[in-house]
Amino acid sequence: MTDRPNVLFVFSDQHRFCSMPGVDGCEVLAPNLERLQRDGTTFVNCYSNYPVCAPARGMLFSGQWPSDTGVVNNVSELKPSSSSLGEVFAQGGYETCFIGKWHLHAGPPETVDGNDRHIPPGPGRHGFERMSIWTETNRHWDSLRYAEGSGTALRTSGYNATLMTDEALAFLRRRDQNRPFFLFLSLNSPHPPLDDAPPGILDLYSGRPLSVRQNVPEALESGEELVPAGAHRNVVTMTLQEQLGQYYAHISAVDAEVGRLIAALEEIDERGNTLIVYSSDHGDMLGSHGLLRKGVFYRESAQVPLVMSWPGRIAAGQENGMLLGLIDVYPTLVGLCGLQVPGVARGQDHSEGVLRGKSAGSRYVLHFNTGQSDLDFQAGQRGLRTLRNLYFTDGIEEALFDTLHDPLEMQNLASVPTHAELKAMLAACLQRALPPNMALRERG
Repeated sequence: MTDRPNVLFVFSDQHRFCSMPGVDGCEVLAPNLERLQRDGTTFVNCYSNYPVCAPARGMLFSGQWPSDTGVVNNVSELKPSSSSLGEVFAQGGYETCFIGKWHLHAGPPETVDGNDRHIPPGPGRHGFERMSIWTETNRHWDSLRYAEGSGTALRTSGYNATLMTDEALAFLRRRDQNRPFFLFLSLNSPHPPLDDAPPGILDLYSGRPLSVRQNVPEALESGEELVPAGAHRNVVTMTLQEQLGQYYAHISAVDAEVGRLIAALEEIDERGNTLIVYSSDHGDMLGSHGLLRKGVFYRESAQVPLVMSWPGRIAAGQENGMLLGLIDVYPTLVGLCGLQVPGVARGQDHSEGVLRGKSAGSRYVLHFNTGQSDLDFQAGQRGLRTLRNLYFTDGIEEALFDTLHDPLEMQNLASVPTHAELKAMLAACLQRALPPNMALRERG
């Protein structure tokens, strides 16, 4: 037992908040995530600032904006820094370990779905003493992992979320008991492709209709129109119902791994002294507004789960409505563990609000997206979300939603005269708040 808490951060890929247990209309079966919610606090207003894999991860690990780090697309590399999340915990005396999908540099071009490469010991590990990097993780089965010593790519056999968790359990068994640990487990599921969920778990959702969001167009909801199965296997077509069943099954598979981790912490008598965090980089539209996947600022793409459980310190069984962006998770987590938040951190430390169980949170969350080749960050959209409104623009067209009365974000108020003053205020606030080098170039 140490004075500071251990930290177990379980990070899935593409898990939207509205597909968490307990959310109205969601039929996902996830008893271990439900248990984590009962034992901790669920933050119901957490949003990905840039709802795309690498940019979101870049902010989480650096605490800085994409314009600070250069991580603006899915083949960007996060440069080593003494203020990286792993470095801060290592400097604070923690034994640090990263396992799974890193996705903060491009992998070897010869690999299928390759998005990572081996990182040898040194600054490139961002403070993680042990780093088990996996690649080809969008192949949920038989992915590649890199051997710790040689860096040789090894073909695995099995479902990668389970195999990554096996490595996490091995770390817990051999940890240094004289130091607290910071273990970051980065899983790929429920990221597409949505045609390879574990068969036994998929059976839980087969043969029955699943509810869809009310902002899904009727053509998609009815199954009359086939839609692509998603990233990396676009030749496969499936109905939205089939995709939703696959998506839920992958979440249930992640849930099973969360259960194994909780059981292991209990077995080694560390559950009471461990802060467990569950979150994701972005969500998935899954037909809402007629869209698929990510990158947009609607709730289904941008709102992510955030659950924190620390027995005796963070309130159990609570929902916290404070507004948070992923940029805020870094300083908040560092603050919760009693470490010094680096001055370069762009987000806000809400640790006191987390421990008290209430806080107004951030005044707003900034949103960004841009083209994958737009390294100067001049195109795309910028947005600003408050607890009451969502506003975004591409420099010409604008969108404004009253998310309090229109939580499905279906009624665009940008051209409604009675909302002109509000729109102008939010637009001006957005321009003032945008980080350097991220303002949209004027378009004629």
